[in-house]
Formats: sequence, C-alpha cells, structure tokens
Amino acid sequence: MTDVRLTVPTAHTFMVARKGRTMRPGSTLPRLRYQTLDAASTAAETEAAANPGRVMIVFQEVLRAKAEADHIPAAAPSPRRPGEPGDIPPMSPGSKGGA
Repeated sequence: MTDVRLTVPTAHTFMVARKGRTMRPGSTLPRLRYQTLDAASTAAETEAAANPGRVMIVFQEVLRAKAEADHIPAAAPSPRRPGEPGDIPPMSPGSKGGA
C-alpha cells in the first residue's frame, strides 16, 4: 500500500505560469519560485507586458502531497557455477614462459 504524506510548507512560495499551459497532460509547474507576492506579481506583469494578450496566473503553494514508494526488497544474487559465460579459466603455471 502506498502512503501519502501531506505537509504544509513553512514558507509559502509563489509561482507564475501562463494560462492554458499549466494543466495539460505531461506538463509541470514552473521551476521559478518567488518568496513574496510582490516579486511574483512583478514577474507576471513583466511577462504579460512582453507578450501582449498573454494571461499570466500567480499561484501560491499551500500544501504538498508526496506518495512514498512501496519498499521492494533487493534480490539476492544467485550463486555462480564454474564455467558460466564470462568466467575466465585459470592459467596454467608457466604459460607465460615463466618457470
């Protein structure tokens, strides 16, 4: 069974994204995070001014959910038998011209 852990962040961060790009399958949230609403607002205004007609949205992080993966025990290595592929046969004494 997978356990989901919910945490409330100690510092609420803000993110800016373009409307229509945030909820498409395979998309992710913006990587840039802002510590204050003023900083996020400034970034949104700058982006909107640079791209007329584009709608920017400011998000605030209020909760995180993380699913812990189920523990899968490591497989025990199987014992090797002599003569399997990859084994190097022992060299006979004197094969290199030694005594």
